Amino acid sequence: MTIFYCHVRKMYEVENRVPNFDKYPVKAVPGVVATKGIDAIVEELNKKIGSLNKEKVVVCIDYYHGINENLVKEIANKLSPSLIVDGDDCKYDESIISKKFAQYITEDRVNGVYIVGTIADFLDPECIEATKKQIEEAKGLVVVHGVAASLVCNPDVLVYGNISSQTIKDKWKEGLDNWGAKNYDEDYLRKEKRWLFVECIVQDKHKRKMMKECDYIVDFNRDDDVVMLTQSQFDTVVMKFATSPFKPIPIFLAGVWGGNWAQKVLGVAEGLENSAWGVHGYLDWQAVAAQLDNALFEFPSTDLVQYAPKETLGRKIWYLYGYRCPLHVNFLDTWGGQNLSLQVHPTISYAQEEFNSKWGHYESYYMLDACENSSVYLGTKDGVKLDELVEAFEEAQVTGEFDDEKWINNFPMKKHDHIFIPGGTIHSSAKDTLTLEIDLFSFTTFKLWDWGRLDYDGKPRPINIDHGKNVIQEEFQTTMIKDQFISKKQEIACGHGWRKERSGTNTFESPMEVNRYWFKNAVHFDPNDCIMIHVLVEGEEAILESLDGEFEPMIMHYAEAVFVPPAAGQYTIRPYGKSAGEELAVLEVYVNC
Repeated sequence: MTIFYCHVRKMYEVENRVPNFDKYPVKAVPGVVATKGIDAIVEELNKKIGSLNKEKVVVCIDYYHGINENLVKEIANKLSPSLIVDGDDCKYDESIISKKFAQYITEDRVNGVYIVGTIADFLDPECIEATKKQIEEAKGLVVVHGVAASLVCNPDVLVYGNISSQTIKDKWKEGLDNWGAKNYDEDYLRKEKRWLFVECIVQDKHKRKMMKECDYIVDFNRDDDVVMLTQSQFDTVVMKFATSPFKPIPIFLAGVWGGNWAQKVLGVAEGLENSAWGVHGYLDWQAVAAQLDNALFEFPSTDLVQYAPKETLGRKIWYLYGYRCPLHVNFLDTWGGQNLSLQVHPTISYAQEEFNSKWGHYESYYMLDACENSSVYLGTKDGVKLDELVEAFEEAQVTGEFDDEKWINNFPMKKHDHIFIPGGTIHSSAKDTLTLEIDLFSFTTFKLWDWGRLDYDGKPRPINIDHGKNVIQEEFQTTMIKDQFISKKQEIACGHGWRKERSGTNTFESPMEVNRYWFKNAVHFDPNDCIMIHVLVEGEEAILESLDGEFEPMIMHYAEAVFVPPAAGQYTIRPYGKSAGEELAVLEVYVNC
């Protein structure tokens, strides 16, 4: 792909700065000494078994599908049990699974239906009873392992094997199948779809119980660095994150439309063709890392929400939305790249009816960096009729041509501009822009026109006009877009050395609030029982400090996303280090319950 850079202005003064973006943030959790390595884990388990002083002991190693099962089998063998049981033998055969859950898996390449059920629905009850009887009749030490293995035994020692979502996704590309599906060579998007709509729903629900009941939890993200904690130690680690600001581990991915802003400005995505997506504030996808006294322990960010929801999210959020953080931020990098597809997101009514989703997909675009070429496609032009537009999109799939100037608005964008994109709005971030996407929930995108491109696999990216035509809101046209969807940046408060602007846009945005603070002095924040996201959008460094010393100060750098759980209490943000004495700008993103 040929890259044409925008030469009108320098991208965030890239020639004059040293990237300081934290590529792998860790939070220190002193006083926790982990068990490292297979041999040490076996030794610790043997001590636990011996302490029970029982003639017969059942050790269960339950885990999330995607970990290296050979490591589990190695642990099992080194314990020298009288019987080893593979709990996965009780999972229904794929021929049964594909029929039983067909309405959720679907034939669609990217869209499924969110499953209703539990992980037990995937297991054969007769096999479970037979396996339990086999275990009851055995003598000495019995080791049972597998996904949901705790359902086929009554363990004396329970171990849970954990893995991060991105590690699983990387393994799909290397040939990992979906749970028991043996679909090793299947299309990546189909694997991801099945996991998103079916497998992770039931596995997360099961894991939530395991994290509270297990004796040990093991980080299986790195085959050569397996780390185990006791349940009590895991509690200490989780609560450290749930009561203080934290940064998830960012993920950068290449895309056919991607640019190179993040690579050049942030110094990330080394080895990738481009840095199209930068996932740096999305708990559903990311992981967090704890630096212990003797080891690094990585676990999914969602575990914070599953294990300590009220502390992490706040009671208001948890009571309204359950075990999910509703807020996300990420980068869309088209600087030197191409336009995103013309797309539309589902309204909440369509999401509920078609995908059994509790939420729709609401987002906004904040222009973190822009040049004279930067623009955004947003809504249709005044007078456009939906049926005629849909017909034009359908014809474009045949002819390979779509007259976007006839149908779709294209608004020039400047740095710090902010637009809102409620479900049902046709939109696209255009080339030569670094967009900070700020979402209130998200799960799918309906592409309507992709400029005739092929994806890296040589196939056209999925086009979803069949869904898109049912959610496009005909009223979202030029006059309304200008009036209600583009932020007026009104100042709403000020104080000594700071001022606050409402960066959000219209009533459709409720209950998500986005505000921007320009500040030279410390600014005070009160989470008010709701999780907060901050992104430094102007300046090199700032520091978050607890008002009452409840957490250690945290330095945040340009463009990083920082989550502040409400349990952290009140805090301030002020310029720091290279930016001391300068005027900075920081966003606050929260749900106004």
